[in-house]
Amino acid sequence: MKRVLLLICCCGILSLFTFGHNKWDSNNIPDSLKIKANAVIRTLTTKYERQSLEKYTQEVHVAITVLNEKGNSAAELMVLYDRNSNVEKIEGYLYNSSGELSKKIRKKDIQDYAYNNSFTLFSDNRIKYLKPVSNSYPYTVEYSYKINHDGVVGFSNWIPHLDFNIAVESAELIFKTTPEYDINFKELNHRFYFDTVTDNDFIQYNWSASKLKAIHYESFSPNYLAIFPIVLLSPNEIIYEGTSGDFSTWNNYGKWVFDLIKNQDEISPETVNKIKNMTDSIQSKSGKVEAVYKYMQSKTRYVNFALGIGGFQPINACDVDEKGYGDCKALSNYTKTLLQSIGINAYYTEIGSGRNRKLKFPEFPSANQTNHVILCVPLEQDTIWLECTSQKLPFNYIGSSNSNRLALIITPDGGKLARTPKYSIDENIRSSKIDVKVQSNGNAFFETTSNFQSYLFEDVYALIHKSPKEQKDDLLKSLTSDGLTINTYELADHSDTCALASLKIKGNVANYARQSGTRLFIPVNYFLEDAYPNRISKSRKLPISQSLGYQYMDIVNITVPSDSEIEHIPKDVELSSVFGSCKISYKKNDQHNILISRHIKINEGEFDKTRFEEINSFLNAVHKQQKQKIIAKKTTTPG
Repeated sequence: MKRVLLLICCCGILSLFTFGHNKWDSNNIPDSLKIKANAVIRTLTTKYERQSLEKYTQEVHVAITVLNEKGNSAAELMVLYDRNSNVEKIEGYLYNSSGELSKKIRKKDIQDYAYNNSFTLFSDNRIKYLKPVSNSYPYTVEYSYKINHDGVVGFSNWIPHLDFNIAVESAELIFKTTPEYDINFKELNHRFYFDTVTDNDFIQYNWSASKLKAIHYESFSPNYLAIFPIVLLSPNEIIYEGTSGDFSTWNNYGKWVFDLIKNQDEISPETVNKIKNMTDSIQSKSGKVEAVYKYMQSKTRYVNFALGIGGFQPINACDVDEKGYGDCKALSNYTKTLLQSIGINAYYTEIGSGRNRKLKFPEFPSANQTNHVILCVPLEQDTIWLECTSQKLPFNYIGSSNSNRLALIITPDGGKLARTPKYSIDENIRSSKIDVKVQSNGNAFFETTSNFQSYLFEDVYALIHKSPKEQKDDLLKSLTSDGLTINTYELADHSDTCALASLKIKGNVANYARQSGTRLFIPVNYFLEDAYPNRISKSRKLPISQSLGYQYMDIVNITVPSDSEIEHIPKDVELSSVFGSCKISYKKNDQHNILISRHIKINEGEFDKTRFEEINSFLNAVHKQQKQKIIAKKTTTPG
């Protein structure tokens, strides 16, 4: 009997060992989770435990099966820390496709280095990093680590998917805290399983999700905050490097920020006198603000500071004045101080900048909704907004990455939400005049003159400030005609009063027109790339997001060879949809010349799948028009 019991126990232990040993077998992944997936999160547990206002721990356990080469980045271990945190432990394992252990990660396998980019001057950010190597797919990595934090400003958004094209088998988030140090939270885009556990000493929040299919990346998609299942977390109260704050409202959050900046506005009497002398003869306040802004641009350059409290507090204006550099916080604070010296009030303003960072939830105050600082200057007749990190951007232009979104203006009374300017479809214009002279052999000479205004100014803004070789190389890549040679080009910035640039190009195109017998088939080429898609995939799942509307206005003048006459021109067309409109007209001036006018509008908005058929019909029709040909027939007598 004892022998039988022993045998049963041994079999049980063996079966447990076998299960544990092979639990990451890739064959166990449901087929439904492999669709459009490059990797699958087999398990993810993220646990926070807050011991006090300033201290908390974060523990992570994750296992990821990489299905193909595109999923390799999902297997990388990246543990960030700084002078206010330390990594207590890291464990890692590599398994083959059957879930059998291939390698245990050793301490020496993990790199530890400063996590700085090229424009960061001072930072205490560090990263522990590992890029696992496997010779075959699928394979699985498993990591566990713990970070101790001494200082709280915010908690990272919890995103089980990690990225596009990654499925999730099982994931949970646990947040444990004492009732007096409670948190705010917000769930997005998914109905998580949620519960709480409480007693007199603590409260624990639990979120979990399972069988989350991969979200395939699609161009022109909305902000990730509108797509991925996410849990937002934010503390009600914080302590960080000797500062304390109440984040329960945006107003109170703004008071914390104001306390960080209120003593950072010192500049020398010499600089004050210089600014006064420079602006005394300027009559309008707007003119004075512009003069100060351009002075700041000429004197400074952008470098990042991410050193402890320096990640949230600007360096003193006098240091920027002396050294000539600073990050967005420092340069905005410096400009604010210069304006203050001549009696003009300006407000330090936090904002979420870029496509994937916005102050999107006004009912949910949190530090990690913002990542940038600009300046707000309210005047009697208007409000001026200044992007202080660029030495080249036009005055009162903050760029599409900062436009039409909520921002937090920092006042002595706290934070106040306001919306930044929107660049409308009537402002965002690319207009072109194009002359094409076709030769008898089908080659062509061309000359284009294009203006780029407001949002579309950004299409050439970066190009303006590159070297001539880089400019020409980039232009050749972006122009839409094959066999094209650029003879001369000219880029000019006209943004003294608004965001405006021009581009002139002269060149040749080999085989521009196709010859067939006595006829030339001549395309209508607008040369510059269009930003809108040619079509929408029928399998598309995500909405189409167009954050700003814009217009293309083109005039094309085509002259055929003198020994030919225009035999055929396309019909005028007018198309319209919820996504935009297109109007093209063709006018035959004489037997050798035709004038084409194209006007395209692309509307701002977010368009879901109920609109895809209409939008696709519009895009297909527009694309078809781009392929229309003018036909010229060779005459007996050149004329």
